[in-house]
Formats: sequence, C-alpha cells, structure tokens
Amino acid sequence: MNERKKILLIHRNNVIQERLARYLRDIGFSVIIAPNIQEVLSLTRSMKPDLILWGTSLTAPSKELIRKIKSSKEGALIPIIVMIPDIELFERLEIKQLGIDDTIDLTPNFSELKIKIMILLEQRERILTYERKMWDLQKIIELQHNILREHDILHLGETVNDFVHSVVEPDYLIHFIYDLSKKEYLFSSVLSKSRMRNKIKDEILDLPFWQQYFLNHPKIDPDLLSDRYVLEFLKTIGLDAQTYYQFPLAVNSKIRGLVLLGFRQNNYQFSRDRFNELLFVFNTLENRVGELIREPAHKVQTERTDDTTEIRYLFKRLNEDKIAKHLNQQLLEYLKGDVSIYFNFHEGFRFLYPQYYFQANGETTLFEKEKPPVLLLKDYPTLEKFLESDISSIILDFDQNEASDVQQILSLTDKQFKVGVIFNIRIGTEKKGLMVVASQNRNHVFSPDRIMEAEQLISKATAILEESRVVKQAQKTLKQLDRIFELGKELTLENDITELLDKIATAIRRTLGWNIVILDRIDPYTGATKNVCYYGLTSATYKRLRSKYKQSLFHSLVDFSFKISHSYFFDNVLSKERITPEDQLQFQLSLGREWNDDDWLLVPIRSRGKELGYIAVNDPVDRVRPSEEKVRSLEYFANQAAVVLENAKLYQDLKNSEEKYRLLAETMTMGLVTCDFKGNIIYSNKSLLSLLGYKERDALLNHSFYELCSLKTRGDLENHILKLSQKDVPHQELEKLSREGLEIELMSNTNEYIPFKIFLTPYYENVKKAGFIGVLSDLRPQRRLEQLKADFNSMIVHDLRSPLNIIQGYIDIVRNQVVGNVSEEQAELLTIAKENVDKVLKLIDNFMIASKLEAGRFELNIEIHSINALIETVFKHYQVLAKKKNITMEMDLDENISFIQFDRMRIEQVLNNYLSNALKFTEPGGKIIISSRLVKEKNKLTGEEAMAVHVAVKDTGVGIPKEEQAKVFSKYEQTEAGKDASLKGTGLGLAISKEIITLHKGHVWLESEPGKGSTFYFSLPIIPIKI
Repeated sequence: MNERKKILLIHRNNVIQERLARYLRDIGFSVIIAPNIQEVLSLTRSMKPDLILWGTSLTAPSKELIRKIKSSKEGALIPIIVMIPDIELFERLEIKQLGIDDTIDLTPNFSELKIKIMILLEQRERILTYERKMWDLQKIIELQHNILREHDILHLGETVNDFVHSVVEPDYLIHFIYDLSKKEYLFSSVLSKSRMRNKIKDEILDLPFWQQYFLNHPKIDPDLLSDRYVLEFLKTIGLDAQTYYQFPLAVNSKIRGLVLLGFRQNNYQFSRDRFNELLFVFNTLENRVGELIREPAHKVQTERTDDTTEIRYLFKRLNEDKIAKHLNQQLLEYLKGDVSIYFNFHEGFRFLYPQYYFQANGETTLFEKEKPPVLLLKDYPTLEKFLESDISSIILDFDQNEASDVQQILSLTDKQFKVGVIFNIRIGTEKKGLMVVASQNRNHVFSPDRIMEAEQLISKATAILEESRVVKQAQKTLKQLDRIFELGKELTLENDITELLDKIATAIRRTLGWNIVILDRIDPYTGATKNVCYYGLTSATYKRLRSKYKQSLFHSLVDFSFKISHSYFFDNVLSKERITPEDQLQFQLSLGREWNDDDWLLVPIRSRGKELGYIAVNDPVDRVRPSEEKVRSLEYFANQAAVVLENAKLYQDLKNSEEKYRLLAETMTMGLVTCDFKGNIIYSNKSLLSLLGYKERDALLNHSFYELCSLKTRGDLENHILKLSQKDVPHQELEKLSREGLEIELMSNTNEYIPFKIFLTPYYENVKKAGFIGVLSDLRPQRRLEQLKADFNSMIVHDLRSPLNIIQGYIDIVRNQVVGNVSEEQAELLTIAKENVDKVLKLIDNFMIASKLEAGRFELNIEIHSINALIETVFKHYQVLAKKKNITMEMDLDENISFIQFDRMRIEQVLNNYLSNALKFTEPGGKIIISSRLVKEKNKLTGEEAMAVHVAVKDTGVGIPKEEQAKVFSKYEQTEAGKDASLKGTGLGLAISKEIITLHKGHVWLESEPGKGSTFYFSLPIIPIKI
C-alpha cells in the first residue's frame, strides 16, 4: 500500500493544532505533533518527516532552530511552511534566507494549505529524483574515466558490461569487438540476466552470421532492432527476448563491434535520458577501442581527450547556479589564474553579490552565507559600463591604475592582484552576472586564444541554459495552470462569489508574487464598480486611493496606459493622454527594469467582450517590470474571475425567471439540461452538446436522459431525482440536494462515457414540480488524476502479492512435509501463518478490485448461468465452516428461476462476501438461511415492470442499528460491531459487492434489527436474450 507522507506539526494554539492534525490525517497524511520547539530537531532526526508545519512565533531561538534543521543532513531537503500573518518585503528576504519554503496564515484555509503541501512535496520529490540522476551521472563520469585510462580491451569490455548490467539489467547482453585484419575477436561475451558471470552457448558468436550481417552492413544506427531477419535468427539460436537495442561500435567509419541488449518484456523502451547515457558510454568505448587498435602495445595515450560531449552532458543536468559554479572553476583552471569570483546580478535592485569564489588550490568562503556583501552597481562604474555593453570580455591591468573600483572588489580576498579578465554572463537578453579571473603575477598573460576559447565555453553553457529556461518557463506555467485548475474545481454554483474571488486574489499574490492586489467587480444590473477585496494596503491607504481616483482606479488610468497583451500598464513617467509610437517604443525598452511604486498593472476581467471587473496589481516581489509572458499569467486568473462572475450571474438569473435562464444558459461554460421526471430531455445547452460531441442543436431533444447514463450510475441518479419529485420535501432538503451534487457518467456521441458532476434542482410548471434542471461539470481532469492513482495502486498491489505468494508456497511445502517432518505444534503454527497470508492476499485482491472499480477499469464477463446452481456450490463450502462454529445453514431456492445472464465469478464473490459476514457476526448455535426468489420489480419513476431475481442471506447475528445501516456498503466503513478486534475486516467486501451488482444493473439493500440479526439482499435483472 502507498506509504503515508509524514508531516511534523507545531502550533502555538492547541485547538488550531488539533484541527490541522485531524484535517491532515483525513486527507491521507501521518501527523507528528511536537510538544514544544525544543523537540522539533530531535523529532526531525528520528522520525524523518516529509514536511514541517511551523505555527509558533519566529523568535530568535526559533530561527536558530530552523537554521539547524536546514543545515542538518536529515533536514536539508525537508520543506518548511511557516504559519504567520501577512509579511513585508524585508521579512520575505529574511524568511528566504532562513530556508523557509513558504508561508500561510496562522489559521490557514485548508484548501490552500493542501495545495501548498502538495506543491512542496512534489518539488522535494523532484529534487530527490534529481539527486538520483546526479548519482547516475557520477557513475557515468567514473566509467568514462576508467575507459580512458584502460589499456586492456578485455578489461575494457568487462567494465562496460558491468556498468550496463547495473543500470538497465538486460535479460541478454551480446558484446563483441572484432579485429578485421586478424579475423578474430578481441573481446566477446554472451551473457544472460540470471548468470551475468557465466557464458551461455559459447558457440553463438562462432556463427558467421555476426560478421556477415553486422560487420559488413553499410549502415547500422544505434536504435531499436527492427530487422525481422535478425530477430528470427536470434530466436532460432535460443534467445527468447522480445525487444532488442543495437549499439554498433565503429572505428574509422567501419563497424568493429556491437553491443546488443535483449529484454523479455514486450515493447520495452528506454527513456530518452537513459538511451543518451548508453549512447555516450558506447561512443566513449568505441573511441577508446579505436585508440588502442591504432597505437602500439607499448605506447600510452598522453593527449587530452575532447571533453565537449561530457561538458554538454553535465550542463544539461545541472541548474543555473551549479553551472555558474562549474564555469567559475573551469575558467580558473583553464586561464591559470590565482583567483576567480562569480558575481550574481540582480536587475531589479541593480546590485551585485559574490556568489562563488575559487582560489587555485580550491574553493574558499569569502563571507558568511547569511550575510553576503551587497555591492550597488552605481558604485562600480567600470563594472556597470561593462555589464551594459555587448562586450564578451575585457582584460584589465591593475598596475596601470585601470579599474580601481574592480581592484577594490578584489580586495575582499585580502590579496593584491596585478592583471585580470572579466567575462560578461548573459542568458539570452538577461544579464546574469560577471566572472572575474585575476592573477597576482605581473607577468601572467591572458592570451587571446585562451580568452576566445573561454568565451566559447561560456557561450555553449549559456546557450544550453537558454534552452532549459524555455522548459522551466513551461514548467512554471504548468504550475500556475495547476493552481488555476485547483481553483476551477471550486467554481461550483453553490460557492459564495466573494469567497471565490478572494481566493483568486490570494492566489495571484502568492503564486505570481505581487504584494499589492486589488480586485473590483462591476454590478451586472447597475453598472457600479464595487470592491471585492484588496491585499498589501492598509485601510487608510486604500481609502486615499479611492478618493484620488473617483471613477475607479482602472477607468481613471486605462486611457493613459500602455497596452501589454490584453492588459494595461500605467507608467508613472511615460503615461499621458496621447501616446505616440516613440512613447510606446520607450515603454517596451523599459520592460525588465526596476519597478516604480507609482506604476500600476491593470488587468480587465472580461467575458465575451463585456467588462465584469478588473484586477490591479503593484509592488512585484522581484521589483522588475513584468514581461508580456508574466502579464499573461495574470490574465489566466482574470479569466477564472470572469468564470466566477459569469456563473454567479447565471445562478441568480436561474432563480429569477425561465426567460433569463434560457438566455444565459447558452453562454455558460458548464453543461445544462432540463428534463421531466420520466427523463425526457426538454432542453440542453450548447456546452453540454459540445461536451458530448453533438453538433446539431436539437440532437438530444426528446431523448431519455436516463438512457444516456451508464448502468453503474443510473440507479443513484434515479434515486436522487425520486427525492426531488416527492411532495412536501423541506426547503432545506432541496437546497442540500442541489448543493451536494452527484457523480454520473453520460454516453457521448463517440460512444464513450464521460464523467460529470450534476447539481439538480426541481423544475416547476404552474406551481407544480414538472421535472428537474441539471447543471453538469466535466470531471475528466479529475478522473485523469484518479487514473494515475489507480495505476500506482496496481503497481503496489503487484509488488505486495508476489512475495506473499512465494511465502504461501514455502509454507505449503513445509506443512506437506516435503522438506522434513514437522510436529503437531509446528503444523498448527504453520496453519495459522497460512491463514494470515490468505487474509492478506484477500485484502490485496479486494484493494485491487476497489481500485479498478474506482478507475472505471473493472469489466464483467457476462454469460448464461444458473444462479441456483451457483448458490448450491457456495452453500456447500460454507456449510463445512458453519459446522465448525456450530451454526445451522439452510437453503430456500425458487425452482421457477431458470438460466439468466451474469458474471459467475463476480456473483460468487458477492455470495462469499455476504456469507462470510454472516458467519463472522453469528454466534454459535445461530442460524443462516440463503434464499432466491423470482420477482417483478417496478421502476418508481417510469412505472415500468421487469422480472428480476432477489437473493438474500439471513442470519441471527448481532444486527445493525438503523443509524449505521447507511454506511454498510461504503468503502472502508465499519459498524460498531465490525470494529471489534476479533471481527475486524477491511471495510471493502460489501462496497465491492455493491459495485459488482450495480454493474449488473441491479441493486443491494439490507434489513436489520440489533440483537435479532440481519438480512442482506441483492437483485439481478432478467434481461431477455436476443436471438
């Protein structure tokens, strides 16, 4: 099963702490509560939590403790969320320096807290994955080193074989290097996964096929082996792999060898990274083989190998800071300087700070990590001028009094330098920083050739980084879209509009990094602008702002603003009533520069060309004027606000009149349907038609809404509508039914079921209930996440079942005395062990079935069978068990029941669940009766009658109180009697039974009275067989 993530929680308020702990446990986390801050560090070391929720004041001892956690081996990668009130910019910088990953209110919104936790845990998992990849990279670099220093081809081949086995574990590995002139193998091996150290079928490589095909082939590329002739040959010689990858080893454009990897798994595929890693290894191998073949046995290779591929390989896998560090070190070694310093540049505040510092003998720390010196660029004119130029590098002679300001910076090292060179580091158009390499030797020469090669190295690295930034920006956009998606799931009709808009404003502030956010809406009926919320401003400041701009901030400034994407930027300096093309050009050049506190970014909230409100933001965290891409991220949230405002107006109009309802229904993004209580569709909106894949406007009119619904959800829908149709239903009950919603599946025009959540409300004609109105929300995005969860569950179940089956097999071997005699006491213990293994296997099977049912991947094998014959078979098995417990079992079967259609294995599973529960809860001396009846069932909505079979299992057990009967068929739910340790089960059996019967278009129910026993029923409809 999926191991729960652990969260370490500490909070100053015990009541809030308990609420948080209860919520976190409910959503699947294990919670560790720290009694005080002194215990946090020891609990971090011992319990190894996945995340820390800190809810106490950030006092000096607290900050010191957080530093200790972040500097410890156990806590370095543990995210910390601090629960404190809104904070200022300077506090954000301090919090970031402490290593705190995020902040939230002292009494957090649970949905927001869940999102933050999931994002940070996902980031942590990515970092751990990255470290694992770095470990793989280190192994590859070590292998490359070993290959380049190896002079024995035999050892070379074995080294590569060991590496390949350790990283991909092929079922077969064929590897040979052939000398064409001597017509003999310099190295050969045919290895299997089970015997990587023993050769199998030594004669395989003696066949002439290998030389005739691979060595004489005009062109073989490293790729999946697809040649049918070769595949048939491999099968002929006894290799039973389904998939092969070929990697030719070429020397001087001639193939001299081959590495062939075989996998028994059908359609086995390498990831792109893994394939490139292997390709890199084999390219290095073929280069070394070529060198060894060309050079005499006594000669040792002394020339430096080309490391361009290795450098490129490294750069693709390191982040920007680590690449800067690597470059800094490489430039020092390459230019033979005494010191190298990398200065990071902050565009918004225009300052430099030394991030990495290397001396010729290794890395040195110039300053405390928490207090790096901040160097204002305006105080260093040489660096400022160079940074603003397009020059790649510049050589400075400090003895000639050149660049005294640069020499002043270098004095941080407490050394005097004579000459130096500065490199401009840019990624695309962004100024990333400067690298300075200096020497204390007056005669040291930074030659133009060396500097040019250094510039090329920097250019290659920054080019790769520019490519990776595109990927990172896409990932950032996906993260923002994830947040928008999470908000989108909350945009249901029952939610309060102000609460939803407030969440959007909060998300803008926290996700996009705007300290000041104002969100106003326009009343759709009066046209007046009303404030919904504002953040980052005091009440007095906001009032002054409103008094300054009487009409509204947006409408007062929009005519004086520059257009950027679909939004407007008010520039305190450039903005004026008539903006010229020159002004527009000057404004475009100012993007990316420092933010002015009197600037405003105005984002309209529009839908179908109509203004519904606006969002105004100020004071970005990075203090930089936003690019068009960042503005578009804001516009995503404005679109969500538009959905909120539009849906709110729609919901109000639905309650006011049918005429307005029809007008607005055509513009809403959610599906809408109106039906009578027999299910006949009276009206469906465009969105529903689009979601179901229909183009014609009247495609669904007069069709049955029930017929569109899948078998497994139709029953619940009919029951829901039955409640709506009843008279004298309390108003509160109707509101509850409308607010909670129901999950259903509808058949689309492409014959596939689409999941929806439908919110139902009665539809009236002449003051009488005439039908229902359903608002449908598409659940497919949510189901994709559920599918991922189900796939993960399947993997976990497989990994659990395999070892248990092995254990069970060994127990049977010992019990049957195959390996020796066992005593009666030992036999009894083995029987107990086997029973417990059987219980766990049954639990795993139930869990797997529940996962498949939840993911909609559970299929029935419907055939014609006798239900009575099946009952008799199951009855005989349980009769033996009942005798051991002194319980009487009886059958009462209806002989009028003939053959019907059902899935025999699954209905047998339902009978087993019913009877096992009856035996479990019936005391010795009790009685169990299983019966079947042929009955007529009447649909309460449509009035139709149909034949069905009712099967019942009646016992004289403990019984179930009425208040607990509703949860009997729910997953993981148990009654009070079921919680007894001796009777405890998984809580899945009856839930699975319900799903199986629902898929048969039947239903389950029970009758029970405490102390007298229970009767569990299920029905199977008799469906006429078409001939």
